[in-house]
Amino acid sequence: MVVTAFGQGPNTQSTSNVIAGNRFHHIEGLSIDLNARRDRAVQDFQRGDGVNPQRNSRNRRQDTGNGAVNAPEFVSAEFFVIDGQAIVRGVSDPLNQIELYRSVGQSAGQSGGRISGYGPLSEPLETVTADASGNFEFVLDEVVGGEVLSAIATDATYGTSEPAKNTAIRALDGSSAGQFSAPVMMPQCTTPVPPAPPVPPELPEIPPVIELEAPHNIHFALDKDFVSLESAAVLDRIAAVLNDYPSIVVDLHGHTDSRASVSYNQDLARRRAENARRYLLSKGIGSERMTIRSFGETELLVAETNRENFARNRRVEFVFQDVRGVEIMFVNQEEDLQIE
Repeated sequence: MVVTAFGQGPNTQSTSNVIAGNRFHHIEGLSIDLNARRDRAVQDFQRGDGVNPQRNSRNRRQDTGNGAVNAPEFVSAEFFVIDGQAIVRGVSDPLNQIELYRSVGQSAGQSGGRISGYGPLSEPLETVTADASGNFEFVLDEVVGGEVLSAIATDATYGTSEPAKNTAIRALDGSSAGQFSAPVMMPQCTTPVPPAPPVPPELPEIPPVIELEAPHNIHFALDKDFVSLESAAVLDRIAAVLNDYPSIVVDLHGHTDSRASVSYNQDLARRRAENARRYLLSKGIGSERMTIRSFGETELLVAETNRENFARNRRVEFVFQDVRGVEIMFVNQEEDLQIE
């Protein structure tokens, strides 16, 4: 089930949506998508237009549904159960009401013991109010290792946000967090040899920076949206990286050069991103790991002073993120540059 809202602008009269306390027994869960004003095609309301960035100016209040209220952000991609409790912390807009949800089902994005993406809102757990600085905290007594959580924020004026990126609950020893044994009583010594001290639990290892020599863009011919053979070879390298690192998620940003009308370029850029995504789907990359956005001609890469620069602007860019918060190094490429 998807709930979508449209931005409040001079030609729209939509008001805020408030979403709270939803339980889903016969479907996987709830998805919330706040559409931007530029994304008004039928598919944007059927499938959504992807995850919106954090609000960075007051102007965006008019651009995105529910006044661009920020989604909450967990401070970590995983939290650990210690002494039977898990403390889940995050940040949001100040004084927002934060509702924590359990995320259950395939869309929760569990892969290889890790989480990826934005899972469904399946079962509400607790509600708190963020403080004046936007900080919030949940103290959970009834969670176990391996559970996936998400959250939404509700602003009293603007309504409910999109969901937070998932976080996971982990047990320090890798076992189910709900299983705790009784304290061990020390036996009376029967030999002069004292018992060996207990081995302290291993702390989770901080993953190193992932440095990958992989492309993060492909190019297109003038007024074309199909993937060329040269670009397909580049996409094969991207698919190999995504298959090797299942914790990586990616946004596909479609772009055009400045020729043609704004509305035409917006549609052309979207078709380019959709075709690149369709190719990666054919290579086994899960749909939940990819979102698309269309920028049309609004974010030119270079000034269009020659045919080469026009070709550089006709592109799809791949914005990679690792859900564990690990930095990823990717490189530009021009092997498939298509000059008219």
